Amino acid sequence: MIMAIGIAIIIVRDFVINRGGKNIDNPYAFDVSEYTKVDPSEIIYREEKVLQLKVDEPKGIDFYGGDIYVVADSSLLKMNVNGQLLQEIKLGDTPTAINVNGQIWLAFKNQIACLDENGKELQRWPDFGPRSVITSLAVSPEFVYVADAGNRLVYQYTYEGKLIREIGAKDEQKAVPGFIIPSPYFDIDLNEEGYLWAVDPGRHSLENFNADGSLRTSWTISSVKTEGFSGCCNPAHMAIMAEDKFITSEKGIVRVKIYDQHGEYIGVVAAPNQFNEVSHAPDVCVSDDGKVILLDFSRKQVRMFTPKENN
Repeated sequence: MIMAIGIAIIIVRDFVINRGGKNIDNPYAFDVSEYTKVDPSEIIYREEKVLQLKVDEPKGIDFYGGDIYVVADSSLLKMNVNGQLLQEIKLGDTPTAINVNGQIWLAFKNQIACLDENGKELQRWPDFGPRSVITSLAVSPEFVYVADAGNRLVYQYTYEGKLIREIGAKDEQKAVPGFIIPSPYFDIDLNEEGYLWAVDPGRHSLENFNADGSLRTSWTISSVKTEGFSGCCNPAHMAIMAEDKFITSEKGIVRVKIYDQHGEYIGVVAAPNQFNEVSHAPDVCVSDDGKVILLDFSRKQVRMFTPKENN
């Protein structure tokens, strides 16, 4: 009897202490803290400059002609590399992406607009439809490529808005597996030869396409370690620099890295401890002299990184 009462007291005490999940560790929780640590020898860039933005919601960034272009709130901001505001253009809606090639190409959720260098709207294309979620633009001397995360496709258009082809739909004859896009992270860019590269975030891969939309090549690195990509959809953002090197930005474990043209890991631009504890993957672009420029959504900053001298 005494033993039964003792057991009952222990059970009740355990219930009171641990009720509602109090003090109970989740045995299935995956601890990623180990993977946020980066060997200092792998960090091959240093932060050179920080430009604080006076905006509520930064959305996208590009570099052209020595200046930085940022879309935020319902405005387009043009500034020099010292942070001096050169131009502010008010827009009717909040853009989701920007690409500048002399003309200023803006993406909205389901629409594309083109402005001249003074901010005058030259054209606005018809609405892409309610399912469309445009996340990225890439502009060549002939074509405008539009990444639509909602429809899981890249569209190739003429400058006048004529659709040439859809790229990325599953096609066994062209060896195209079809994009896996679990969330609205779907980035594209063009390399120096004008070939289209697109992130397939669900596969942790980058895919390269021929002019006819067939798959040219691809590379994939799935790993929670620094050299790989993990989570449901990474890399979140990507930009291509000289020599076809890739700058990638990740969410979850937020970090920015660099790879060569074949997907071989080179090193880290910005490590997880250089971002807020809770942070979004920064948008990325590259200056003409090889600096990596980040749009830090959480800190509302433009952050410029330059290669370390010993690299």
